[in-house]
Amino acid sequence: MINVLYIINESEVGGAALSLLNMLEANKGKLNPVIVIPASGSLEERISQLQIKYCIVPFETDNKVIGEHTDAQRDRVFTNNYQAAATVQKIIKEMNIQLIHTNSSISNVGAIAALMAGIPHVWHIRELLEEDFNCEFVDKKLKMDLLGCADAVISISHCVREAFKQKYDIDSVCIYNGVSTSRFLCRDLTTKNNNYFMIAGLIFPNKGQLDVVKAVNILVKKGIDVQLYIAGATNGYQYKWILEKYIEKNDLQYNVHILEFQKDLRPLREKCQFSVTASKMEALGRVTIESMLAGCVVIGADTGGTAEIIGCDRTKGYLYEQGNHEDLADIMQYAMEHGEQNRSIQRRAQSYAERQFNEVSYIEKIMKVYENVICAYKDTDINGKVCVLRKLEERYMASKRLQDDKQSDDTENEEKQIKIIKMKELMMDNLQGICSIEEALIYRKIETIAIYGMGYFGCHLYDALENGRVRIKYVMDRALKDVSEIINVVNLSDELPKVDAVIVTVLGNTKEIIDLLKGKSVDKIITLEEVLSWSATKGEEDIII
Repeated sequence: MINVLYIINESEVGGAALSLLNMLEANKGKLNPVIVIPASGSLEERISQLQIKYCIVPFETDNKVIGEHTDAQRDRVFTNNYQAAATVQKIIKEMNIQLIHTNSSISNVGAIAALMAGIPHVWHIRELLEEDFNCEFVDKKLKMDLLGCADAVISISHCVREAFKQKYDIDSVCIYNGVSTSRFLCRDLTTKNNNYFMIAGLIFPNKGQLDVVKAVNILVKKGIDVQLYIAGATNGYQYKWILEKYIEKNDLQYNVHILEFQKDLRPLREKCQFSVTASKMEALGRVTIESMLAGCVVIGADTGGTAEIIGCDRTKGYLYEQGNHEDLADIMQYAMEHGEQNRSIQRRAQSYAERQFNEVSYIEKIMKVYENVICAYKDTDINGKVCVLRKLEERYMASKRLQDDKQSDDTENEEKQIKIIKMKELMMDNLQGICSIEEALIYRKIETIAIYGMGYFGCHLYDALENGRVRIKYVMDRALKDVSEIINVVNLSDELPKVDAVIVTVLGNTKEIIDLLKGKSVDKIITLEEVLSWSATKGEEDIII
């Protein structure tokens, strides 16, 4: 057996982790796996069920929103990863690890640890970071150096392989994920409803749930009875809030149902004839494959791995123009009206998914990569790797002087978390408090407001005041795009309409935000902390927390 150390960059059960764990579960007896995860979470339970050894080693991923990271953050992530790799090296020695397999492109820890320990490293690229998540690596030069040291790079689709070849000049082998066909395959298709659609996956802007809801709205307005089920965990409060606002505003409560995260999607797939993959740019799309096996007719965006799986000839599903909800509505209506074509699609898609994403074949390909890498490692020219390791060591030694700044950042983050908890408690208290937020504002002759920041607190403030005597004229939030049908969003670069007050709900960088708003000639700026304190004191005292 091969002793392999797997680096998983998430602590919750996501698609990438699930693909790896399913492979390990089906490959018992051939591998002796040890898993490293960065924190406690739901993934621990799943790993324990499989009786696989694991260790928790805290580390940061090296991705941030494009253009929204500093040199200090880049250096902090490197220092954190280097220290984590040193900890991992101890595990390598204790467990006699022969090879490291990093399960995502956004973690450098495994690559650094492999250089330190002098063992092979396999890097599994599972995401299109820029295209799908609007993120980038915080240190592209470091990433290129580490990718260049990998003994094998695996891409989960041809589009991922081409993207990394173009961006980083890295050659990789394309190996599609293996899926347990016995678990997801459904031969009895008589339970499916021809007007039932589902979209499964993380509730997140780039996953396109809002496009599907808008398409449903078009169909409903035509008098077509459509039922849409949205299933998935929520990444951030704002996007789910936007979905709920759109559903409420367009009276779609009967037609659109948002479900909590489903551990098992099979019951839902049994009753849904159609599954929609609306992501901006899927690297592959596990839910697409599972849906094909389950006999759902897949309607997918014409980008990335989704288009690669479905194809454009309508033999395995339907494609629509990504981001175009009107085109999606047309395809959904067409699909509902062509039952015989759908039956042909179901048969072809199931056969394709069984053949192309066969778990046994997938495991054989992965094992072949491991064997080739281990055999070839003794003949590898290590001079390049030694050079990169030396540069990492020198950089780490130089970064020690930044530790005081790092500790300062950590203290600031800890204080912010405490503040968030306190604010949530105040927000909940307000719902049962002495007077309402509305009454506190009216008491101070504030009848028109704007809200700066539409995260958890901004959304709750909006809900508390909506349809009341205090009019919300507009909101400001960089993350809100294409939601003018739902709420009025004003860009800070534009002239700000006059209001009695702007309420700032963001907890970090409050002084900078206030100064920025003052520069836009805003007369009265107040924080949510002030508003909540007013509410807690019947409006009689201006107590600032």
